[in-house]
Amino acid sequence: MLVPMNVFAEESLGEFSFDPSKVSHPYDMINSKGEIIKYEEFNDGISQLINEIPSVQGTGEISPVQIDSILEGHSFIDITPPPVVINDSTARGPLQISPRIVIGDDSRKKVENTKEMPYSAITYIEINWPDGKGGSCTGSLIGKNKVLTNGHCVINPETKETITSAKVYPGVSNSVGLFGSYNVNDYYVAANWASTGSSSEDFAILVLDVSKDNKQAGDVAGTFGIKQVNNLLNQNIGIYGYPGDLMEASGEISQFGTRGNITREDASVAFYTIDTAPGQSGLALLNTDNQIVGVHRGSFVINGNPMNGGPKMNSYMFKFVSKALE
Repeated sequence: MLVPMNVFAEESLGEFSFDPSKVSHPYDMINSKGEIIKYEEFNDGISQLINEIPSVQGTGEISPVQIDSILEGHSFIDITPPPVVINDSTARGPLQISPRIVIGDDSRKKVENTKEMPYSAITYIEINWPDGKGGSCTGSLIGKNKVLTNGHCVINPETKETITSAKVYPGVSNSVGLFGSYNVNDYYVAANWASTGSSSEDFAILVLDVSKDNKQAGDVAGTFGIKQVNNLLNQNIGIYGYPGDLMEASGEISQFGTRGNITREDASVAFYTIDTAPGQSGLALLNTDNQIVGVHRGSFVINGNPMNGGPKMNSYMFKFVSKALE
């Protein structure tokens, strides 16, 4: 779920295209130039004994950036993946994705201090499309110059258009990016996302330039650890990001979030009734140790029951992300 806006960052990303005939695995890695890294290549190179990467605290050195102008004159409406039907043998009927969802009473609260982990490493992302329209997503720093977010934050699954530019602001509070701003110079997506827009592979890794004062985002704001998981059912997760509805109400760009439990899952997607809204696409699912165990994608309806969900950090996604961190 993205929050639209019409802000123009410096254009740095070219047109995206790739040859589907050269893809051999759903998790083949494709960059913004359409270059393909085969899944079997990095699968063999990553030890089966490694199933987590630790978090790192940032130095806290900051170069604040005022960014309230991005809110001026813009309404927050949904730009989301189109409705899809996923065959689900455990459900009585089809599982569909819907635009957004706040379920019952809104449990999201404003994060008052984004100077420290984990909140410092949660990023506000502004993006621009070829038609001049813009939007925003949430991401998470996982390396010195790497951010984990959604695939639909870089590729529109319906039109196949890709972003022309993007900028990342870690630890935003009250419309101030406390750790500077960073242009995106490349990204990686899974082949199956680029081809089909599948929920299971709706994630992307953004590659960042250094800031104007030559800082790496992860060095100053910190980086999240990632953890490979199989079963998440009933586990508690935190969901923190930049929801358009609450930012519109406050008139400022700030972080909001809450915690709750995973209530349903399949082999690749976790589901929950934790509140979200447009702008929170790409936020991390954080376990109780604040490790990333998945990425929020959007809202679902299962047999008439509303849920939120996103791909979980299974072995395929873990290896993909680990390769991107090299």
